[in-house]
Amino acid sequence: MTSYLSNRMSYLLFGCLLGLWAGPASAQEIDRWYRVELLVFSHENARSAEQWEAIPSLAYPAAARFLVEPDRVEANLDRYRADSIVDEYGRQILTILPEPDQSPGQDIPAAPDPNVPPAVTETTEPRLPTPFVALPASQREFRGKAAYMQRSGRYRTLFHQAWVQPVAESEGALPLILDRSGDTGDWPRLQGSITLYLSRYLHLQTDLWLNTPGDYLPGEWQMPPPPLGPPSVIVVELPIEEPEEQETFGEQWLEEEPTLPGNEEQASPEQGPLEPVYPWRHAVILQQKRRMRSNEVHYLDHPLLGLVIKLTPLTGEDLEILARAEAGAGNSPATR
Repeated sequence: MTSYLSNRMSYLLFGCLLGLWAGPASAQEIDRWYRVELLVFSHENARSAEQWEAIPSLAYPAAARFLVEPDRVEANLDRYRADSIVDEYGRQILTILPEPDQSPGQDIPAAPDPNVPPAVTETTEPRLPTPFVALPASQREFRGKAAYMQRSGRYRTLFHQAWVQPVAESEGALPLILDRSGDTGDWPRLQGSITLYLSRYLHLQTDLWLNTPGDYLPGEWQMPPPPLGPPSVIVVELPIEEPEEQETFGEQWLEEEPTLPGNEEQASPEQGPLEPVYPWRHAVILQQKRRMRSNEVHYLDHPLLGLVIKLTPLTGEDLEILARAEAGAGNSPATR
């Protein structure tokens, strides 16, 4: 069975997000659902005489969401010893728990009785799949073309994913952020967001920019660094409860208060972390609004980069099949 959830993700995402999207009164049932595939690439050998804006206006939207990538979520689980949930905006929230106290005499929970069958909870069959979860690479329609373009050396893939989602009216559509600069703290080649929405017809709005070495610029001038995106991974570390200590006075207390009179020489301001250095010289924007037709491949051209997108409408039967496959993956190991 093919599913978009890997082994551990099947439990994480299915359990955390299914209730948000599959409720009987869910607003997503009113919206039209589509399978989306998006490919963004750069022209590596581009030579353009076009004059670019010296300092473009670059910003992330105040409200946005992320695409949930199961491999990325699983890698974060391997990195942290933490409880993990994925919220409705595609952000992974990791709560690091204190190490359990294994002091002598502490009650240890008894092992469950193997003769007692586990409790069976009644579940409602989901009617909708979890949206905004990256599909496996094998399900990308453009993968052959993208691989050919990459091998040619003339293009470089910057973003390539496929997923399913409801498409809302313009006032209710959230932008989808494509980069993870808010997690890494540095500037990737591609930054920004796209928005899919309905306004009588399907529309795509791009608010993207390409960070470049600025070979087309005179001298050594460099623009100010663009903003970094919001984080898609939020780590919460719970404090460890320590026993209260009695107050002590004398020399030890004086050493703990280096700012007291007569001890100023020991005081030294803490140095904060160094600011990251913008490794590029310039950024070029791709800001367009395009009316789209479903089941057609659309190409947004640009001298330095290109964008290919296809939206395939999903019927109620398609959604039920996807939801059942996802529910099955949540109860058994998923295969890719």
